[in-house]
Amino acid sequence: MSKDVKKQPICLTDLTDQALSDFVAELGQPAYRAKQLRHWLYKELASSFEQMGNLPQALRAKLIKKAVVSCIDPVHELVSKDSTIKVLFALLDGKTVEASVMQHPAGKGNNRYTVCVSTQAGCAIGCPFCATGQQGFERNLTPGEIIDQVLYFTRRVRLNGGTEPDYAPNVVFMGMGEPLANYNALMQAIETLNAGDGFNLGARSMTVSTAGLVPKIERFAKEPRQVGLAVSLHAASDALRNMLVPINKTYPLKRLMAVCNKYVETTGRRITFEYILFGGLNDSIPQAVELATLLKGMNCHVNLIAANPVEGSRFKPPTHSTSLSFLSELERRHISCTLRVSKGADIGAGCGQLRSRVAGANKS
Repeated sequence: MSKDVKKQPICLTDLTDQALSDFVAELGQPAYRAKQLRHWLYKELASSFEQMGNLPQALRAKLIKKAVVSCIDPVHELVSKDSTIKVLFALLDGKTVEASVMQHPAGKGNNRYTVCVSTQAGCAIGCPFCATGQQGFERNLTPGEIIDQVLYFTRRVRLNGGTEPDYAPNVVFMGMGEPLANYNALMQAIETLNAGDGFNLGARSMTVSTAGLVPKIERFAKEPRQVGLAVSLHAASDALRNMLVPINKTYPLKRLMAVCNKYVETTGRRITFEYILFGGLNDSIPQAVELATLLKGMNCHVNLIAANPVEGSRFKPPTHSTSLSFLSELERRHISCTLRVSKGADIGAGCGQLRSRVAGANKS
């Protein structure tokens, strides 16, 4: 038999409130130490045990031996001219994932921030336009690995002089992976981020994206928290969506639209559809009409996103005038929609691009 593999430390953000209390009890500490730890992690955004000043030195020494404050480590960073920050994180087992923060000026000296986090290392969906989809699936992330991406960027905002409103960003689970395929870890992360004694982020400040896992959307509709749902649509016909989003072969548009309507009916919340516009592929006026027909009567909003240019890719961005024409056609047919401003194009901010670039450089 091979030698024992070195045991990984406990990641504190992986622990539920009860599990953290149990861990503190195992260390022979009084129960209130768990509350102190939770406060340091989610309120003070401590990045090390040394910063936790009201913990006894002996306890901090024990924690350093057995646990880590964060289970992700930034190893590569890119900053866009539009202030988007893209970071590649190494996990404790050596896997890597991407996350990013986008800034949205809000006036009066404050900015709003959207943190886009990953839920899996790689992805099994296999969308041909997505760099992550071409990398294959490696594993699900733990709740702590998901949470730590949010804490990292929130910490960055604070260190850069952000004010109190900046501390609570919008969080979108739209990075690497299919969030609903990692359902339990996703929901634990959401619970901790939402908890009053956790990060205390409002549920409506969080949005979960999915490629269209119908059974998981049904389950998600029954969750008590008012977290938003976004569906990556990209096509209004099965023939085209089968190519762009291969999971459509399992859950075709008829089933997907049925569960989306059920979600709206069950939750009373508007659903968002993400539609990436690819030049000459899904950006024509007849296709806008087809999309409007598909969504007619549904309480929904369409986010149109012009594809970012990717060197060597057969998927090209549309012209700006084409994007505006597509938007106008949807509006003319009374579909609520927005043409989202692409961010981070100059740093390859599309999902998985930084990871692919670093992996390629390491091989050369």
